[in-house]
Amino acid sequence: MKHGSKYCTSGYVSLPIVTGLAIMFSLSLTMLFKSTLMNRDQASKTQLRVDYRQREEALMRALIATFPSKAIASMKANHGDGPEHSWSTIFAEAVRLSSSSQRLSPQILQSLNLRNKLSGDVGDHSSTEVRSWITSLTGEPGRVTPGTMAYAEVFAQPAFAGKVPPLLSASSDLQTADALRPVVSPLKRYASQVPGLMADVTLHRVYNLIAYPNIRFGYAAPGELFVAKRNWWAFTINYGSSQSTVARHYVLSLYEVPSQMPIEASAFAAIGTHQDGTAWNSDTVTIDGAVYAGSMSVAGTYGAARLAGRSRIDMTDEVTLGGLSVGADFDAMGERERLQAERGTDALPVALSANSGRLTFLPLPTGNGYLRRSAPDTTLNAFEEYTAGGQKCRITVEATDMVSIEDQTPTALRIRFPDTAGAMREVVLKRGSNWPTAFEPGGPGIPFQTELTNNNRSCLTFYPSLLDPWLQTNGAASVASNNSLHFGVNPSLNPLNVRVSSDPPAIEDMCVIIRRGKNLTNYTKGLSIVAPLRVYVGDDLNAIPAAAVPAGSGLATGSTFYPPLSIFSAELRVGTTAFNRPIEHHGQLGSLATGTTNAWQPLDMKSGSDDAVHSDSISANLKPLRSPAELPPVHPMNWLVVIEEISQN
Repeated sequence: MKHGSKYCTSGYVSLPIVTGLAIMFSLSLTMLFKSTLMNRDQASKTQLRVDYRQREEALMRALIATFPSKAIASMKANHGDGPEHSWSTIFAEAVRLSSSSQRLSPQILQSLNLRNKLSGDVGDHSSTEVRSWITSLTGEPGRVTPGTMAYAEVFAQPAFAGKVPPLLSASSDLQTADALRPVVSPLKRYASQVPGLMADVTLHRVYNLIAYPNIRFGYAAPGELFVAKRNWWAFTINYGSSQSTVARHYVLSLYEVPSQMPIEASAFAAIGTHQDGTAWNSDTVTIDGAVYAGSMSVAGTYGAARLAGRSRIDMTDEVTLGGLSVGADFDAMGERERLQAERGTDALPVALSANSGRLTFLPLPTGNGYLRRSAPDTTLNAFEEYTAGGQKCRITVEATDMVSIEDQTPTALRIRFPDTAGAMREVVLKRGSNWPTAFEPGGPGIPFQTELTNNNRSCLTFYPSLLDPWLQTNGAASVASNNSLHFGVNPSLNPLNVRVSSDPPAIEDMCVIIRRGKNLTNYTKGLSIVAPLRVYVGDDLNAIPAAAVPAGSGLATGSTFYPPLSIFSAELRVGTTAFNRPIEHHGQLGSLATGTTNAWQPLDMKSGSDDAVHSDSISANLKPLRSPAELPPVHPMNWLVVIEEISQN
């Protein structure tokens, strides 16, 4: 009995233990099952976010690729209505390029029993459906919300207030059109002095001093001030489907960026060497800021902080940029990430716009067409006016008669300029009538004369110091506004005497010489000279600084300020004689050349005798613009297009 009772008691005691263990195992399995379900749910949500991000990235890249050509088409149509350049078309082409409307067909979804599952696809197997998810901030499909004053109330809402760039102003017609098709125009201007605009808006409404965006492409450093105007448009994309929608808001920005870096060209540039293979003199050549070219070879940086190219940057040796050692393999997979880790940012001091994600950097067309000017009765579209340098000149000087077809010394000039009321006025100067030579009474006060170079090239001589009093004597506005001149020839009036200018200029063609331009301080907004001809710099030019920096320029008080000056010519020569004179250059160097075959050597300057200037004769202090007050009247233009999300945190 005792023995049996002992075993019986032991058996009863084991039951709760077994039961407890069973419950524990069951709970463990339940928790494990729940954890597995939670992990699967988290994984599905993570995958959904990845799907959204991939769709977003593809669509943003496609939009960046599509937008610039459509903006140009809108300008060519003078911003008029047209389906080929509407926002609806821009979004439709971006959807097509990104394949955003492609997804599993309804039949396949049904066969996989996925019809009611969450999907990362944007549309419903239809590009029309996808486009309907892209709207203005107020939900209107096929439209955007322009960053202009007409939409200030929208941007004042809590979701956007303080998160968008400064607004621009324009006419009501342009602002209405801007919601339907992109409008890029000098008539869109900054409206008021707000944070982010560092120069006086009342003086610099078109281009101001603003911060460079936080992007990988190093035309300037992120946050660094540069001269530009930011056009922008906001829109919303609703990612997902009716079961799961994610709304995100974006700003598409087109920065109008005047050429402003120390060395800048859209062609192939050879940095650090002359054409004969000799290196630049590192004791006399310095570069402050960035060097930009469509493609470039680099043999030394001479102090440059950044290199920015469109398609290719070749380095003969490792260089140092902003304290970072960079080699020719800077853009190789792995090396780029190593440099980013070393620097602590993905904004490296050397970059190609082609590899920079959601952006494009687009130099607008230049070439020799930039030097030309259309006839007065020619109607140009907005894009042609925007990109033609000669077309922007307020004063035109045409040689309409010459000594002979062999001697292209002008004997008659036709000069057109705006008068004080803004109307165009014309003065015709003729030798033997109302155009005395420099040695005849009245001649020393005329800013245009003639001479021959030492190698007998026929020249029209321009004296910038005499232009202001001569203009005002003839009823014109002063050089404060009449500050850009286009020189050319007009064979239509006397085709037997006047040659059509050649490209490149022929020995027989008329040339232009600039003399007595040492002091340009009365050109308070700068001076620009454009000519599809050979231009000689006859003596010191713009060598006297202004008494003070312009008010509202954003420049530090006490800075040295020279009036902005630009010269665009088919050929530029320093001096008019065989003497190889020393050259000292401060500011920027650029090229209108296009293409990537023939290298442009920025410091290969020519003398009047056509000999290359020896490298030891050149001193160059190359630096970027510091203010819109330093922007000359005529300047090439670049577009920087960027897409950024408006944070909703």
